[in-house]
Amino acid sequence: MKIKPSIASLITALTLFASAAGHAALSVDQSRYVFEGDKDAISIVVENAAKKTYGGQTWIENIRESDTRPSFVVTPPFFKVAGEGKQVLRVIKALEQMPENKESIYWINLQEIPPANKDGGLSIALRTKVKLLYRPASLMEGRKGAESSMTLKVTKSGTTLENTTPYIFAIAEILDGKDKPLVLNEKAHTTLAMFTPGDVLALPTGSSATQVVSVDDLGHLGKYPIKGMPKS
Repeated sequence: MKIKPSIASLITALTLFASAAGHAALSVDQSRYVFEGDKDAISIVVENAAKKTYGGQTWIENIRESDTRPSFVVTPPFFKVAGEGKQVLRVIKALEQMPENKESIYWINLQEIPPANKDGGLSIALRTKVKLLYRPASLMEGRKGAESSMTLKVTKSGTTLENTTPYIFAIAEILDGKDKPLVLNEKAHTTLAMFTPGDVLALPTGSSATQVVSVDDLGHLGKYPIKGMPKS
């Protein structure tokens, strides 16, 4: 599908958070990563766009899980990347018991360690954050098009979009019957950027919603119809 400029900028915010990311020397090869439950590890490729050697540090942090123990570890946690070179990292599960009835979400952090500035100038170290989704093996087969299984509920108090699935979505837009995006506030967009199982979003009064524009595992946009429930 053709991406509107406004949607394209929003997708950048949904999938990749970085301080001046466009000027970072170190970058990762994907805008999001999916750790499938039947895998032992996944790989991350870090690329150095600079001509000088840069150091790097990586770690993973929980976003919404109450358990603060490390769920995943990255190896090596500290490394060097030669100018215009690459470094392959491995993400390994640190906990044997993970939620198996829903997806879980984490941040992968990549911190630059710039070379010493021999001229005494200021060196800026940038940090990139991308999403890591853990998908239990039992949920892998049902992920494709799962956005269409969300529920649109109409009640006397208004209309809500509910994530009644076990999956986590990054939703860029909610479209009405005329294929036009609903006008949502910043808080609503923040909720939709990480729409987790059980989340409920109240839609603007009088609005109708028929589709969502969502980001898939590869960072591509797609349109998905959403089902409704009888009025109550």
